[in-house]
Amino acid sequence: MIDRTKAIKTAKELVAYRFPACELALLAGSVARNEHTKTSDLDMIVFDNHVSSSFRESRYHDSWPVEWFVHSTTSFRVVFEADQQSASPTMQRMIVDGLVLVNRTHDFYERLKAESELVLQKGPDPWSSQTQKEKRYFLTDTLEDLIGEHRKRELFFIVNHLMEQLGEFVLRMNGHWIGQSKWLYRCLYAYDSHFAESFYQAFEYFYQTGRKEKVIGLTQHVLDEAGGPLFDGFSLGKNNYAT
Repeated sequence: MIDRTKAIKTAKELVAYRFPACELALLAGSVARNEHTKTSDLDMIVFDNHVSSSFRESRYHDSWPVEWFVHSTTSFRVVFEADQQSASPTMQRMIVDGLVLVNRTHDFYERLKAESELVLQKGPDPWSSQTQKEKRYFLTDTLEDLIGEHRKRELFFIVNHLMEQLGEFVLRMNGHWIGQSKWLYRCLYAYDSHFAESFYQAFEYFYQTGRKEKVIGLTQHVLDEAGGPLFDGFSLGKNNYAT
């Protein structure tokens, strides 16, 4: 297990060495949240007006894997707004959860953190009605593939795809942020811990037994809550064509 105190000390030393004149530096990620494991890296967010554009860089420092997310106090806006538009606000989460290592512009940090907190509290912009229909249609399509398929190898790939689709659909239809990989479950849990447990149990049952009825039942329930499966009459790219 990583020694958190040592990790924070190392992070401060790295910032002092690589970005000695930076305006702001934060240690984010699992170490900042005290949820680190033996494979956790150091997620470093740096704001330095000596850089002309934002960049990301991965390096080892001794035995530490270090992820650098480097911005100026203006260039960060591109990433900040892109994360918000994608409904996966990684940068905002890192800013809110981050431990301050260096802060030479107190007003900037306070404004940045307050804005990030506001973004997270507000949630993503809702899907348009057309996007909702598209997502319902493609979720229905994957569900039908799952119902009809009996070959074990194909089933695993269908279920893996369905897990991502279903998680995104539930979160976005209910006005919540999404996340990738382990963050998808964390977002589901933040939305509704009871639903997250049902979600986990349904997919675990499939992976343990190869039986798909719980996943099918969960997906059908979600679709029913959203207006039901969608197939008949759905179209994409059809413009003024009568038949």
